[in-house]
Amino acid sequence: MIRLGLLMLATLLGLYAVLAIYGAGDLRADRRPPPPPEATAAQDAGAAPATAMQAEAPAEIIPAASQTPEQVVEFPGPELMPSPEHAADDIVAPAPAADADMLYVTATRLNMRSGPGSGNPVVSALDQGTGVMPVGDARDGWIEVSAPGGSRGFVSTDFLSTEAP
Repeated sequence: MIRLGLLMLATLLGLYAVLAIYGAGDLRADRRPPPPPEATAAQDAGAAPATAMQAEAPAEIIPAASQTPEQVVEFPGPELMPSPEHAADDIVAPAPAADADMLYVTATRLNMRSGPGSGNPVVSALDQGTGVMPVGDARDGWIEVSAPGGSRGFVSTDFLSTEAP
């Protein structure tokens, strides 16, 4: 253990000696820019410098809009088609026809899912008393509905009622 300490001490002393001999002097001195000339108090206050430099005329200002190329949206490949599970979805949400077809949420918070079954991802959540329009027929305890915001999904029929709260 003592030998290791002595070896480390000898190494550090050797490095110190090499740096003291060869490290003296500023190796970057020739790369530094010259210091700026000292300004007088009058120049600090905004007066013209003693040696007047010729000012260049400002270049004509060109608006950025004229320099920006027109952006063209290009989608290489075939025409984009909706995915099969959303192919029948309308872009515009159907308007409620009558309150007779309206169903109301009876649960405190009801998850609307992307498919019939609790294993499907949740699309959104509906609060108690929210009116929804049925889009399809009820099958296996699930029905596809259209929410007031226009989103569509499946909800359990156990938590729907035809009576308004």
